[in-house]
Amino acid sequence: MDIAYASGIVHLFLSSFVLWIVPAHLVFLSDLVAFPASLFFSLRAIVIRWNQKQPQIAGAHGDSTASGLSEQCTTDQSDSKTSAREMMTDQKATRRGQHRSDRPVDPLLEQVKSESCGSGGITKRGVPRMRLIMLAAQLLLFAMLLDFVYRPLLTPGKDLTVFRPGYVSHDSARLHIRYPEGGKLELRYRVNDINSPWESAGKFDSPTEETDFTTTSALINLRPSTKYIVELITHQPTASVDSVLLDSIEFKTAPGPHSPTRLRFGTGSCIKPNFPYRPTMSPDIYGFESMLEHSSDMDMIMFMGDFIYADVPLYFGASVEDYRRLYRQVYMAKSSRHLLRKVPMLHVYDDHEIKNNWHNQEREPMGSAMTAYNEYNGLANPPPQLPGRSYYNFTHGNVAFYAWDTRRYRTRWEDSSSAGDGVKGATMLGAEQKRDFIEWLAEVNHTAAVKFVVSSVPVTTGWSNFDSSQDTWRGYPTERSEILGLTKYIPNLFFLSGDRHEMAAVELPSGNIEFSTSPISQFTFPLVGKFKSDINGEKTLHYRRPGHVKYGIIDVDTETDPDVPRIKYSLYTTDVDQGHSPAWVYEANGVPWV
Repeated sequence: MDIAYASGIVHLFLSSFVLWIVPAHLVFLSDLVAFPASLFFSLRAIVIRWNQKQPQIAGAHGDSTASGLSEQCTTDQSDSKTSAREMMTDQKATRRGQHRSDRPVDPLLEQVKSESCGSGGITKRGVPRMRLIMLAAQLLLFAMLLDFVYRPLLTPGKDLTVFRPGYVSHDSARLHIRYPEGGKLELRYRVNDINSPWESAGKFDSPTEETDFTTTSALINLRPSTKYIVELITHQPTASVDSVLLDSIEFKTAPGPHSPTRLRFGTGSCIKPNFPYRPTMSPDIYGFESMLEHSSDMDMIMFMGDFIYADVPLYFGASVEDYRRLYRQVYMAKSSRHLLRKVPMLHVYDDHEIKNNWHNQEREPMGSAMTAYNEYNGLANPPPQLPGRSYYNFTHGNVAFYAWDTRRYRTRWEDSSSAGDGVKGATMLGAEQKRDFIEWLAEVNHTAAVKFVVSSVPVTTGWSNFDSSQDTWRGYPTERSEILGLTKYIPNLFFLSGDRHEMAAVELPSGNIEFSTSPISQFTFPLVGKFKSDINGEKTLHYRRPGHVKYGIIDVDTETDPDVPRIKYSLYTTDVDQGHSPAWVYEANGVPWV
């Protein structure tokens, strides 16, 4: 194999790795070097082969001509003995010439010469078909790679319109809007009954460029446990119309506080548009596409971080616009528009909304990243206890949720060895958030039948490679032990997490169960990673590595028996029955909680 083929294969492997295996930053940068090198060697080989076809062009050693080479390739087979003697004579002359010449042999030229003869002869244009196929494959794959990586710059989504429900309580709804066209907007709503009259929430000015044309509006004084339809209307009068309907959404309000309920919600994290890559004019998010099949009776989706990948496979920059552009890519996807119009989505953020394994608190680019996060996701969440915070809690009937912020307040991981650079007694939550969480535990202990604690990173210590030993709760053992020491006394409390691009259901040492589920639509680690079952007092209920699409759907029933709630977790992956039916199901009866 000559250098042209070898370099081409390296380039094809690197491009394929980024497009279909892991969109790794360093692999992409390596391919940016490999492609021009392989292209140079491929074109050089083609040019040399083309010139070898022309008459009166000297060979590598000046002792034979291209016409002689052609005569060798076109010798009549019936005169094979004569041809053989001539070839032997030529070879002897060549060997004598080699002894007289000090010039080095060009291996690429020798390889090209050998391609001139053989079964099938010479191609019509004088270039072997395999070289042309290799060149075409290189150009095509590199074009797909550039499309995958630079699509946010080529289609930045400046004209994107977004209208979706965020947090929906028993008497209000927060609505996320992006509209760049200006003018007056109006929200009209009614109970989802054709006989119900429309009501207006009033007109308001369109959002401005200062917030990337995004805003969050609220409907209030709604009825509990009621389905609503809401329309977004623009008022820009013309000669023919006074207003135009932009979009409509549906949602159902939560039951009254502390009321028994049936709740069904999706859970997962980690999405990258159009991965694994498909050549298409409209990149999609394949996990959202799968979730749509189960969305008709979902009350909400709890998204647990890595909604964008600011640094994968290329970090475009630290400006607010660099982050905004990536959020627009997600909301532009067809499945996003369909799913989020139907189902309210709540968010926590994780490291890739900023940079990988973020632990630098308020240092840049935290400010830019959080500005974009709040504009597109954060402000539509339940309101925090304190202004400017990203952690929050809420209830749905008698089911309570607490969503942690595991990035903004963390110190470096804990490392008791003298050689480590971690911090003994490190914190992930920070003092203020931890105090607020402990107060919440005391409050819901006797007011909520079921409790869910949302963490962007896993609480289990099962993931034990170098990265997870720093980035997940495994790297913060002191604070983790403190928290589990409290939650073991809270009945029917479950942890929800994502991040690892794998799925694990684990009974923690406290007796609480954690469902860690990801990715909704991203890569899965091939032959990499390390999950240890049943360690450190934990009991693994289920573990799954493969699958570019993995998400959970949780059913909570506190109506059938208000004293003993029922919880059902269903894992879906497109690797099993195309995501139509669960790949694994866990059901549990809770314990009496009052």
